[in-house]
Amino acid sequence: MGNGGFGAAFRDALAARSMSLGALQRSLEARGTPVSLATLSYWRSGQREPEQAASLRALAQIEHILHLDPGALERLLEPRRRRVGLDRLADFSEHHERIRELLGEVGFNSPSDRLIDREVVLKYELGPDRAPVRSSYVLVVESIHPHADRRATVLTVRPGAETPQITPLGGYRLGRERGIVVGEMILDRPLVAGETAMLEQEVTYATADPSDNSYLYWAVRRMTSVSIWVRFHPELVPARCEYYTVVDGVEHVTELETFGASVSRTVTGFGPGTLGIRWYWD
Repeated sequence: MGNGGFGAAFRDALAARSMSLGALQRSLEARGTPVSLATLSYWRSGQREPEQAASLRALAQIEHILHLDPGALERLLEPRRRRVGLDRLADFSEHHERIRELLGEVGFNSPSDRLIDREVVLKYELGPDRAPVRSSYVLVVESIHPHADRRATVLTVRPGAETPQITPLGGYRLGRERGIVVGEMILDRPLVAGETAMLEQEVTYATADPSDNSYLYWAVRRMTSVSIWVRFHPELVPARCEYYTVVDGVEHVTELETFGASVSRTVTGFGPGTLGIRWYWD
């Protein structure tokens, strides 16, 4: 049972919108995330909290329906309820079994069993041969652990490619690395539960891959914001670009216009799911 913080905030949000549990239940049903009246009542009283993956997806919709910021209710849950189970990896990568093994080798149960991602800005740069040169990101993480001192990082590398070089630019140092690449980011100091920090890293690619035509991000949980910025060589801009998302196995695609020699997209309140940008040269 929670400490009352979640239940009280849920009650206050319902009152602020003058919304009954019945009206909320109907809205959730219409959005494809049904929750029973009994369960909603337990959540409102603080006797229970959302815990399973389906309940956490419904909670993200509740925040939207009640005009709350993404994560406003979720961050009040007991930390153990906010962790992402290993089964979620299957939604994000075909290499999920190998990722599980490698995470275990560096002491993680899941990519977010200590820290969860809140905001991220990602940059991906391509050279004059159409191959990726480097990527970088600035990430805001929140601790869901009383003493969170490290985070897992997961990169995918195509078969036959050399392992890219990861360079910490702020907030952490590299620990152990494994395989495809799974590694640990050791924070400059431990964070207490609810505390946030910013981390920055750069990845330099060792194997040119001109056939590469996409850059994606796995939002393991609901994110406050995700920004992706793909930068092309000034003399080689693709003919067409598109933004895509994959949620619960369903892909949605939107055409994007380039801005000079780059293309970008910022989304708020997204996740869990995959989002990315693709480009076509012809």
